[in-house]
Amino acid sequence: MFRLIKYVFQYLTRRRQDLTVHQQQLGDAFHNPFHNEDRCLPIEANINEQPVPGTVTQGVGTEERLLQTPVGGLITLSQKKGIRCGCTHFIYSIEPNGERSGLGGQCPKCSAQAAQLLNQGVIILDQAEAMSLYCSQCSARCDVCGTSVCRRHIHQFINLDNSVIYLCDECLKQAERDKFFKKTLTIMLTPFLDYKRLPPSRERKVPYDY
Repeated sequence: MFRLIKYVFQYLTRRRQDLTVHQQQLGDAFHNPFHNEDRCLPIEANINEQPVPGTVTQGVGTEERLLQTPVGGLITLSQKKGIRCGCTHFIYSIEPNGERSGLGGQCPKCSAQAAQLLNQGVIILDQAEAMSLYCSQCSARCDVCGTSVCRRHIHQFINLDNSVIYLCDECLKQAERDKFFKKTLTIMLTPFLDYKRLPPSRERKVPYDY
C-alpha cells in the first residue's frame, strides 16, 4: 500500500516538473541560454540553426534541450536563437516573418569598422560579424553606385534642381564636390549671363552736317 502511494506521489511530482519553458533570447544570453539550470543533468540537445551567409559564427534558429532535475523530473527548454545586428535590431530568421524583420545584409562600412575593432582586440570575431549585419527594415541602397548598406551609412542629398537622392559615403563626397563646383561656376558666370540678357541699346540719330 505504502509502495503504491509512494509511486503515485513520484509520478505526480514528475508530471508537474515535465514542463516546456519557452524563452525568448535577449542580448547575448543565447550563448548560454540554460545557465539557470546548472544543477540539472543534460540528456539530449536538438539545435536547428540556419547559418548566415558570409559569416563564420552567426546563425539563427531554435535550440531545445532535455534536462533531468536532481529529483528525477524532466524539463524541456526551448529557445529561439537570434542575432543583435549592427543596426541594434534583433533578427531570428533569414527571411522576414510577418512583422518580424529578417536579415537585410552585410554593410561594407560596418564591416570595415568591425574589422578595425577586431584587429585592435576590442571585440572578438563573433561580435565583429554581428556588428556588420543589418536587418531588412534598415536596408538601404545608394542611388548612384547601387551599393547596399545600412541606414546609418546612407545620406539624403539635394541636387541644385532640388531633386532628392540617397547616397553612400563615397558618392556623397563626390556629389558635394560636384555641387560646389557647379555653384561656384554659376556665380562666376552670372555677370556674363546677365550682360547677355540686357535689352539692346537704342541707336541715337546724329544729324549730318551739310
